[in-house]
Amino acid sequence: MQNGKTLQLALLASISLFLTDAALAKDAYKTPCRVDAKRICHMDNDVKAQGCLKQHLNELTPACKAFLTKK
Repeated sequence: MQNGKTLQLALLASISLFLTDAALAKDAYKTPCRVDAKRICHMDNDVKAQGCLKQHLNELTPACKAFLTKK
């Protein structure tokens, strides 16, 4: 009986870690250009919108412009 509870706890801990990692990975793609990507390029993914954003440097917020030009 004890082995069953231990296995359940281990499984629950593994699932919790997986969900936490997935949430952190999603946040890793957020940049200072999120708002600009939606406003200027009409895209939700600011990483994929970088080509569009670079074509509109003069319209970007200062934080987004600094982020794109430091790369």
